[in-house]
Amino acid sequence: MRAIAGLALTLISALAWNAWAFQSASPAAARAPYAIAHPPNPPHGGAKVSIAWLSKVGGEVELASAFGKDFHPALAQTAVTEGNIIRTGMGGAEVQLQDQSTIRLGPGSVIAFPRLELLSSGTKIYVVQGLRGTIYVSLMPNYIVDTKGNDFQLTFGEQQVYLRPAGHIRLEIDPKEARLAMLEGKGRVDGPFGSMELARKRTFTFNLTEQSQPVVSKKVASNPMDKWDAWAVAYHRHDITTFSRGLFTAP
Repeated sequence: MRAIAGLALTLISALAWNAWAFQSASPAAARAPYAIAHPPNPPHGGAKVSIAWLSKVGGEVELASAFGKDFHPALAQTAVTEGNIIRTGMGGAEVQLQDQSTIRLGPGSVIAFPRLELLSSGTKIYVVQGLRGTIYVSLMPNYIVDTKGNDFQLTFGEQQVYLRPAGHIRLEIDPKEARLAMLEGKGRVDGPFGSMELARKRTFTFNLTEQSQPVVSKKVASNPMDKWDAWAVAYHRHDITTFSRGLFTAP
């Protein structure tokens, strides 16, 4: 019975997520060109295996297999590999990393994956590049999944964000400005201005047209997609915790 209940909950959550993607999506943004900072990095001595995949897709979501390639409609459970680009129009998507951390894209968003690598030591390297739109990142806490040694980096413009386990951020980016909200946890951002610690419940606004110090606000403005993101994070953590404890058993 528990297995049936778990399956029902999963189906209900999938339907709810797809409903959000179609009903909340804003009109698709024009396909303006966007620049990728660098092509995929040369080999680093690790394995270029798939350590990420599209866990949820709703509405208009497209995937390019590598830099410079054409976009094609994306399907749920598709592997995400080094060099891939994901963009959304009237829809949203969720990418799940092998350590169970997640990345969510709102409508009109673009992200790239310059580096996805599994080192011989077992360390997983994730480098994600935010290019446009609204992007959420939620790293799994160590008390749920052991992510010790894993390296996650989110880049945008000339900035690099490093998150610690349980770090949760929202990035809103357009051609001229990027707003980084630290929703939970801790992290650090490096850029032309130097290095700055990311404090919880703070918003850091970056001028992408000049090399200046970010403006820091001691509050986080709401975004229409925040509730969807918070629900997705809570559900995913509960789901992973439940299954890791073996609470769902075969009937």
